[in-house]
Amino acid sequence: MRRKITTVIAGLLLASFSSKAQFDPKIRFNGFGDLIAAMPFNKVANDGASQLFKQYGDEYYPYDVHSGLKIHGLDMLTTIQLDENIKFQTEINIDGGRSKHASMFDIYVDRMYLDYKFTDYVGFQLGLIYTPIGYINRNLYSRAWLMNSVHFYPAVEQWTGLIQSHFAGITEYGTLALPKGNCINYTFGVGMPKGATPNEQIYFGGQLGYQFTALLEWKAFIKESELHVGLSGYTDKIYTYYIQNLGDEINVDDTGLSKLQLQEVGFNPYVLFKSKFADILCEYATVNTHVLRGDYPNKDLNLSFLSAEVAFNRKLKGKRLAPYLRYEYVKVPEGGGPYYGLRIEDETIKRTYSPNFEAMMVGVAYDLASFNRIKLEYMHNFDGPFASDCIFFQTAFGF
Repeated sequence: MRRKITTVIAGLLLASFSSKAQFDPKIRFNGFGDLIAAMPFNKVANDGASQLFKQYGDEYYPYDVHSGLKIHGLDMLTTIQLDENIKFQTEINIDGGRSKHASMFDIYVDRMYLDYKFTDYVGFQLGLIYTPIGYINRNLYSRAWLMNSVHFYPAVEQWTGLIQSHFAGITEYGTLALPKGNCINYTFGVGMPKGATPNEQIYFGGQLGYQFTALLEWKAFIKESELHVGLSGYTDKIYTYYIQNLGDEINVDDTGLSKLQLQEVGFNPYVLFKSKFADILCEYATVNTHVLRGDYPNKDLNLSFLSAEVAFNRKLKGKRLAPYLRYEYVKVPEGGGPYYGLRIEDETIKRTYSPNFEAMMVGVAYDLASFNRIKLEYMHNFDGPFASDCIFFQTAFGF
């Protein structure tokens, strides 16, 4: 089915190109980045979680964001507008400073896709794209410049291995106009499956499984305010291995491995309200993992995520000054369940510890310039292997 859809879209693109006498492409470059200084203090939020993380935690987990001076990285976005309906976009991420490998930088492709917009009602994206679920994943992932608060969103951060932020596939999207400038936005997607571990990205065929996503958003304008109410969800089928104990490893070429077949079903509603007085964002996700085949002792496990933030829009010397409050939690199945803690390197899969996260953040963001936002934040962790308290300063930019 995926191949048929891809063939149809490729044919439409070819027909469109061949029907045009000449091309006049326009290229635009954008970039996003940030620098963080963090000072943790007081004891760890959860002693048990801290001990488990020290012994079994993933070495690439974004833990060191809580201490020292970090250059998290730079996102370089290139948009080639082939004509008014067709664009090709790539996003290269130079990532660094989030894990214990803070001195290392990793360069990888975040997104690479072709967008063909037939009309306002129907368009397609084909390639490596953001998984079309929720608001945060599609709009605030690696976008510190657009965020009010400092701390990244762990539920969709790729190094935590929880809700998948990207997939390789195809989406169909559109906008249905309503009276008074209101509208309904929709997106449907089908993509390559998740790998045997969350850190294994599948780009091409040959892997069993699938991902389906759907999103429906009502966008309304109320006087000078803007309201977004969205419902989204996804389901996928994952083929992986059962590793019983934290710290245990297997080689995928070994015989006699205990195989698992899993199905995730996620539900992800959100509300965004923007006015001249305040911005409010609330997003929730619940993901059920069902063991379809295999000897895992618990057949149904649940992941849950909640993020709620309010930012008050004020002015200082004519520029936005926004005191904010944010509460967030991520609850993972005990021990990471059968999947979330798995990590692969070469042909070796290891089961690592996936910690919970729960914190309250209070701070202030100030738009120093049109391309620069600075923030000062105090965060109190209620759970997880992190210090119970931390102060952050961030300067984030976009161009």
